[in-house]
Amino acid sequence: MFSTKKTLVAASVATLFAGSAMAMSGGSDAPAASGAKIDGKYAANYAQIIRDADGKYLDSAVIEAILGKDAAHGREGLAGKLDPANPYSFEVDDSIDGGNHGNAQCKIPAAFVEVHDAVAANYTNDANFVARGFGTPIAETALAKWNIVVDGDGKGLPDPSVGMTVDEGAKVYVQFCGMCHGEFGEGAKGYLALAVEESLITSSFDDPAPMKTVGNYWPYAVTFFDYIRRTMPFWTPNAPFIGDAGYLGITGYIMQSNYIPIDAEGTELDGDTFYNSELMMKSNKFMKNQGNFFCDHRPVIHNARCMENCADEQVGDGKGNINNYKQARLLPDGTPQYNVPQRMHEDPPGVGHSGM
Repeated sequence: MFSTKKTLVAASVATLFAGSAMAMSGGSDAPAASGAKIDGKYAANYAQIIRDADGKYLDSAVIEAILGKDAAHGREGLAGKLDPANPYSFEVDDSIDGGNHGNAQCKIPAAFVEVHDAVAANYTNDANFVARGFGTPIAETALAKWNIVVDGDGKGLPDPSVGMTVDEGAKVYVQFCGMCHGEFGEGAKGYLALAVEESLITSSFDDPAPMKTVGNYWPYAVTFFDYIRRTMPFWTPNAPFIGDAGYLGITGYIMQSNYIPIDAEGTELDGDTFYNSELMMKSNKFMKNQGNFFCDHRPVIHNARCMENCADEQVGDGKGNINNYKQARLLPDGTPQYNVPQRMHEDPPGVGHSGM
């Protein structure tokens, strides 16, 4: 007789799965919901399967009961996790981030029922909460200034009538951004470049790390606009003297500087192009690195840190020699990579930015 908890979990899952199969074949009086499938693939009653298995949503038997044996492993399993409808997927719906080319936004999988249950149990609607004796309620007019959230699908963007030409945006950029990021986005005073033609792909592990800019790294034009509006200029973000039109113009100038097209034919922005939210959504589809952002579905693994008597592969060069190793901060010729002395506080800020 087997009485381990693991065996009980497997047995309960097997029973549930058998019930689902019977309902699907019409061989049971069980409710249709017990055999229903999400998009014809995944058990719709996954939450009940997990709860009946003592909440073990990562147990292999539970996963197979919900996804099916083939869909739980190997290449099929990885492909399935890219489907937002999969209860174990971190992916958001395509309408949120623009398509199935990769996701810059991730969600908590629906199968993590204990997380969602905890949220529901501890959620408090504090819309009418009054903090008696603690501070002063914020005025609606002050709150409205920062009620500027823009989603990846463009929700929250300014009206299409708001904007300016790319050339006008360039003037705003030079006035408020150029002193730190360079007039052409090349970087200045140790602050990061915004428009440098450099591939993120290197041919060797010994090559210096490529410089990440808006053109070769940033996934969405929309989130770039949202970021600079709420954080730049750093001394007075969301500046009223720049306004939505100015921030749109700056975005348009940076998109032009990075040669981001607005259609499949490769049409680029002209200086007299009126850049607004509609044109930004067109830029959004053609950001060069967008497809390389995705949710990380690898399991979380915590390895114990070794401080003494460590295995050879964990020491120095991987063969136990603590005196033979390579510093990632140095190039193959022994010279420092860009900015390293300044970032390590060995040199004063100048070309590099101390503390970056």
